[in-house]
Amino acid sequence: MKKISKIILLLLVIVVICFIIDGYHRKYNLENYGKTTIGKYVSQRNYPKSQQNFFIYYVKGVKYKHDGGRTPRGFSKNIGNFYKIKYSIKYKGVIKPLFDEQVTDTTEILQAGFTKEDLKK
Repeated sequence: MKKISKIILLLLVIVVICFIIDGYHRKYNLENYGKTTIGKYVSQRNYPKSQQNFFIYYVKGVKYKHDGGRTPRGFSKNIGNFYKIKYSIKYKGVIKPLFDEQVTDTTEILQAGFTKEDLKK
């Protein structure tokens, strides 16, 4: 029985280490090989100890909606605004919004794949 417990514990440790390594690999890939585009901040969901902040963006004409992680305090007042977003080519859904880089140039926003309807809050 002790042998089985040790094997299960070892497997659990290996799985946790694999998840940690995968997370670091995705972050490294995003920071070093990620592409930048424009995304629209569309919604926020708050939970007791976390939050989700959704951004819509286009890559090669395909629309994506993903969680951009935690935002600065009070950032939800910016829903409907456009920001630069760094996204991973290799890992779908891995994005990092650049909260300090708001985009207001409508020509640039339209070239990123958004329509004139999207410009409205």
